[in-house]
Order: sequence, then structure tokens, then C-alpha cells
Amino acid sequence: MILASGARPRHARRRFSVAHELGHFLNPWHRTTVSGGFQCSRRDMRETDRQSQNPHRRQEAEANSFAIELLAPRNRIRTHLSGAADLGQILAMAGELDISREAAARRYVSLHDEVLAVLFSGGGVLRYVDRSTDFPALCIEDGQPVPDLPDGAAGSPLSAPDEVSPDDWLRTAPGIRLTAQNLIQRNGFAITLLRVLSEEEDDGIDDAFERFTRPGTRAKT
Repeated sequence: MILASGARPRHARRRFSVAHELGHFLNPWHRTTVSGGFQCSRRDMRETDRQSQNPHRRQEAEANSFAIELLAPRNRIRTHLSGAADLGQILAMAGELDISREAAARRYVSLHDEVLAVLFSGGGVLRYVDRSTDFPALCIEDGQPVPDLPDGAAGSPLSAPDEVSPDDWLRTAPGIRLTAQNLIQRNGFAITLLRVLSEEEDDGIDDAFERFTRPGTRAKT
């Protein structure tokens, strides 16, 4: 029997919970680590370390992997992964597939070609973070205040991507350029997408700056 908490406010979260528990049930190597069956917490629902030496963490990560592959298969989200990373695509994914925004954001970051991190905060404090394997180490940890976040554009809860100082976010940031895009949610919660600009984008920005600031160069009208 699979039981999902009715206290959770969103149908999408319950769908992920059921898919997660189904992953436990269908995996013959999963064993309960507490009495009374699998009793998975919210923290378990975001576990990602499938190589963990801790059996409980490893099983939870495997169940999460099963759930997101079931609910957001790669062929269904391919169009959302094209182009520059954008929180708007994450919101579209969540709505189209009827999954939570957090689950959609984690899936998006794990599959997108760019170097990304998604931060989940509440009341200005970091709850947890998920990032690409090659995203630089952050200088803030769970439970610590997050740097100032971009405001929504034209009254929207979703901001436009804005270049931010990497020193505010990263432990070390030699030569890195970083953008942040923020979604303001209810009750002080927020989702923030950090994106490392590629070398090609850096070169394009620098070339444009040099071209338009070169002595004797005037903008065409």
C-alpha cells in the first residue's frame, strides 16, 4: 500500500511522492531502513546521491531517479532544454507534466547542456541547492542567508536573467561570469537559477563592448 500525505497542498507533489514509493516497490534490491515500511521525508524526496555508501540515502536517490524518469521522460522535455537556460521553461515543464516546480527545476538542471545551479530558499535563507556536476562550489550553505535576489520584471514574480557578481555566490570565481534569474513564490519562498556564461558569450559581450567604445566609432542611426 502506498500512502501520500493529504496535507501537501499540491496534487503535483503527491504524484511525485507516489512515483517515488512505486520506485521502492518495483526495485527488488530496496529494503526498508526503518520499522513500518518506507517512510520517506521531504528531504528524502530530494536526495540525489545514488553512489552514497549510506543504504538509506542511496535507495532514496534511486527512487527519486525512477520517479522523475517516469513523470518527466527525456523525450517529453527535449523542447524545453533547447536555447539558453530560463526559469520560464522550468515553469512550463511543471505545468505541462503536472509536477512540482522544484522537481521540474532539478530535472532541468540535470539535463541541460549549460552549467547551472538552482537554489531553493525561504525567508531569504537557503533551503537547499541542486547543480550541474561542473558548477563551481557555492560560498553559501543550507540555512545561511542568500545574496540579494533580482526583482520580478514589470510586476511579474519572475525576473529577467541578470548578471550578478560571482563573488557573492561562489567560493572562488576566477574569470567566471554569472547570471541569476529569480522566481518569487508565496510565503517568502523563491527559486533562483544561476547560469555560468560560456566563453563564447563572454567573447561576444567583450567584442561588442570593444567595437562600440573604440575611438572614432559611432553607433549607426
